[in-house]
Amino acid sequence: MNLGSPPQQAAAEELFEGLLKGQWQLEPAGEFADISFAQEVIDSLALRLPYPEEVRIAQLKSTDSNFEAFSALFHQKGWIFLRAGADTYEINYYRHLLTASLGLQGLYTTEASLQLRAEQLVFDLLLPATEVESFFRADIVKIPAFLAADIASHFHVPFPVVLRRALQLALISDVQYQNFMAVRPESHTKPRDLFVAQDGDNS
Repeated sequence: MNLGSPPQQAAAEELFEGLLKGQWQLEPAGEFADISFAQEVIDSLALRLPYPEEVRIAQLKSTDSNFEAFSALFHQKGWIFLRAGADTYEINYYRHLLTASLGLQGLYTTEASLQLRAEQLVFDLLLPATEVESFFRADIVKIPAFLAADIASHFHVPFPVVLRRALQLALISDVQYQNFMAVRPESHTKPRDLFVAQDGDNS
């Protein structure tokens, strides 16, 4: 399953073609990629799916700036390929989404239907309806950057992913979705309260 826009998908296809032609090596882990196992993600999904016997995650270094993420079967193993410099929340979301896709890949005939089903499973796990509902109302007209960052931090997924889930649950309208998508999450530190002592000294 290949994620992202057409340029991002093209970059992923080029990477995978290079792998098939032996232009670069995944194992042992080293200069080109950091390799880890996906068992923790499989356990967290808690779904009895026909996963490949072994699933590994490769965070690729020095890749095309367009590259995002994809999953593939290679040498009888399931592989998840991620851009090493991606945001922590993106990596968390893609790890779950692409791991689910490897467990579902034999059950769906098109990539679009596979992606929809994998995303729904991950939504149910990482973005429970009741929790998402606690952050959104129909009358909200603005979400500050710091609140968007707090929401993303709560779920450990990118803010646009939370918005997609809120739209799916009909917690926000199409107009709200478009408006909120323009918000760039930005963490902030709360200002420290100013206390004035009785003798007039500030503390």
